[in-house]
Amino acid sequence: MAAEIAEMHETTALLSIRKREDFRENLIESIEEILSFSKVILNFLELNTPFKKSRIIECPDVFSCELEDLFGDSARGIEDLILDRLYKKINIKYEKDRNKKFEEYVHDALKLYIEYY
Repeated sequence: MAAEIAEMHETTALLSIRKREDFRENLIESIEEILSFSKVILNFLELNTPFKKSRIIECPDVFSCELEDLFGDSARGIEDLILDRLYKKINIKYEKDRNKKFEEYVHDALKLYIEYY
């Protein structure tokens, strides 16, 4: 019985890792689709700031902060477009709330994605 439980936990952990990676890919794709010059921006951010694509779901606030440093007030509009695209990709309704930060949306979407897919 203990072996079955351990195997079940291992399977759940592997599935969660796979879902997180799928979610990360969806988020990066959403950014790339919204920003036509996204590869340049993402490479610039990776080379010149603490932002790392591989850590975007763990630290979306770093991406948000660096995007704001780069684009100023326009960053919020870009984030809204990215979030709208991401939520569509994972079949979740995006409801804009001015009091909610980019990183909160990403964490909420990740949680729902892992729970329901």
